[in-house]
Amino acid sequence: MAGKKFSTKSKRRTSEEGHDNVERWLLTYADMITLLMLFFIVLYALSPHKPLINQDFAQTFQTIFQGANLGYIIQEKNAKGTKGMMLEGRQQTDPSKTLREKRNTLMTELEYRLRNIMPQNQYQISEIQDGVRITLFSNTFFDPGSPEIHPEAVPFLGKVAEALNALPNAIRIEGHTDGSAIEGNHFAKEWQLSTERALSVLNLFLSYGFSEDKASVAGYGSTRPIATDATPEGQAFNRRVDLVVLWDKSQM
Repeated sequence: MAGKKFSTKSKRRTSEEGHDNVERWLLTYADMITLLMLFFIVLYALSPHKPLINQDFAQTFQTIFQGANLGYIIQEKNAKGTKGMMLEGRQQTDPSKTLREKRNTLMTELEYRLRNIMPQNQYQISEIQDGVRITLFSNTFFDPGSPEIHPEAVPFLGKVAEALNALPNAIRIEGHTDGSAIEGNHFAKEWQLSTERALSVLNLFLSYGFSEDKASVAGYGSTRPIATDATPEGQAFNRRVDLVVLWDKSQM
């Protein structure tokens, strides 16, 4: 009887030890699978996002692990990663290219509006640091030494005012003189005369409905000629105003 009792306990102990060994083996296997899963997830996280490769990667491990959640995890990360790439791509839009497009759009708009008012050989559009300068080639703006706009130029400048007022941009009206002799203090009088010419054009623009909060004036005397002062014709061209359409915030 004693021998039988000893045998029963031995069998029971052996059975329990075998069960423990199985559990230990399963735990070791589970740990290995977990480590493998973490290893490949780390590899995935460090690799460049390539949706097609990631999809194959997920399908492969779904087959290996017999429907484990790894495939879902990778696919979910893939979806988030793709979205992240799209957002990152938008954020990486070249700001200089966007700025250039906006400035070109403004210049095209000005070209279109001015072409409907005058022939192309009567104006010039040029880009400067703070906007777009419109130089009008006309010898009928001002009489020598006078800040008053010649009557023949009034309707023409009125149409320009209406065209520019349709834009959201502010403008700077720049007055110029021809450098011919002026009695008294020559230098001071030229600057005063050029500023008064800019103010005359501003008042004309306001009479045509131009928004006063979008306008400013400047006078440059005879420092910026566009023609020679050696001839009466050249002097007439230099007695002028330039219109600078200033960049708005999105174009700076």
